[in-house]
Amino acid sequence: MAMKTKKVISLIVSVFFLHMATISFGQGLKVSPGTNVILEAGTIVNIDGGGSFTLNDDLTYSPSLVERGNVTFTGGGDLKVEQYLEKGEWHIISSPVSNEEIGAYLDMYLYSYDEPTDVFTNLVQPTTMPLNVGEGYHTWSVAASPDYVTLNGTSNKSDVNITLTVTPSTNSSGWNLIGNPFPCVVDWNGNADWNMNNVDPTVYLFDAGGSGNYATWNYSSGTGTNGKTNGYIAATQGFWVRTSDTLGSQSSYSLTIPASQRVASATTEFYKESNFVENMLRLKVQAEKYSDECIIAFNPDATDVFDNNFDAYKLFTEAPSPKLYSVWGDVKQAVNFMPSIEYHEEIPVSFYAGIDGIFTLNIEGMNSFPDDLPIYLEDKQDNMFQDLRENSEYTFVSSIMDDRDRFVIHFANSLGIDESDKLEMDDIHIYSWQNNVHVNIPFKFKGTIEIFDFLGRKITSAKAVEGENKISLSDSQGYYVVRVVGENGLKSQKVNIQ
Repeated sequence: MAMKTKKVISLIVSVFFLHMATISFGQGLKVSPGTNVILEAGTIVNIDGGGSFTLNDDLTYSPSLVERGNVTFTGGGDLKVEQYLEKGEWHIISSPVSNEEIGAYLDMYLYSYDEPTDVFTNLVQPTTMPLNVGEGYHTWSVAASPDYVTLNGTSNKSDVNITLTVTPSTNSSGWNLIGNPFPCVVDWNGNADWNMNNVDPTVYLFDAGGSGNYATWNYSSGTGTNGKTNGYIAATQGFWVRTSDTLGSQSSYSLTIPASQRVASATTEFYKESNFVENMLRLKVQAEKYSDECIIAFNPDATDVFDNNFDAYKLFTEAPSPKLYSVWGDVKQAVNFMPSIEYHEEIPVSFYAGIDGIFTLNIEGMNSFPDDLPIYLEDKQDNMFQDLRENSEYTFVSSIMDDRDRFVIHFANSLGIDESDKLEMDDIHIYSWQNNVHVNIPFKFKGTIEIFDFLGRKITSAKAVEGENKISLSDSQGYYVVRVVGENGLKSQKVNIQ
């Protein structure tokens, strides 16, 4: 089969499949975001007239090119892989083609990382310095609008062997920055072809345009954070891995990024719900723009120390995003599995605001625990307890100056909480109407009403009385947090003044 054209074609179908064919394009082919191109062995792609075989990218979807076996590109054209970069954000990237140079990122910041010295190096000159296949790089676009980088070269379609380093004398011993070397998704799934040699099963990917934090995926436990529900790693995506031993006691550390685990998918996530895991809580905090997740779980095969096969470290970003994590000893964890609830009835959860404001904490997974087990959230800063089985959402105000040791998850039958006091506070009704905040208190009450803006600033307060309380917020549209503080507790709720 042969096809010829005199103009550039934009391919927008979901899958384009060629098997032992000869296909010719007079002035090039543009593959639109969301399209998968699969070229079977024996296929010949002829680009005439100096055109290019271009894989276009955008914010949501990347194109995908999978070459299975011996595929021949002929003519005077070349392969171009486009990379979409949001302005004013860090990205972790890698090259999906060989023989590309750092000059592709001209007028951007581009950094390589060296584990032995724990140093990032700004790559500037010479611009002909090669982008190493399988290596990850940090980049920052200084453009006033989203930027596109075009990577030219020969697509990588063979296994890439990576030697990892461990330097116990550094603070980041065993952390190695590598990258997907293929112009398609690769699956971090623990397949034997990965040849994992003393490497943790968790991958860490910076979710720059989403949560503003690192997403994690552990193929051993099948758990992920910040939207990761599988091990798919996008084309041009760099990522962090850590060796399972950080003391350098093993003779070697390595892995293979296998061509056999390439996936013909233009998106890295299906955003399906995660698999049901018994005795697991997923905590998600949402700010105005960014978010973060933390997992607390129990498994009899886990231990009280960091478990490579279950847990994930908490990596911190420079984005002004909220940070939510579990602390066990001196280890900060995004995922924390413990052996049993019996000896872990109180689990501290740390929080850093990233920016002053209003935050909403949602907790999922109470149904994965025994029905008769009470589960409470404690806010130590506001001296607040909340029954998560009755209300799994908690809105609060926080500043970057607040103590990070703020929350505790309680798995206990008794916390000394007066149920009558708790029930009374639950009966308080908070709502907004037009430019007013209404607080209805159906019992005798002594306390105050406090209102905070979206930056976490207290803008007004008033004495709270039994019955209807109304506070006017004229000419003050937006979201606010209303807190009712009394002798027997606190209730907070977010309202929208329109």
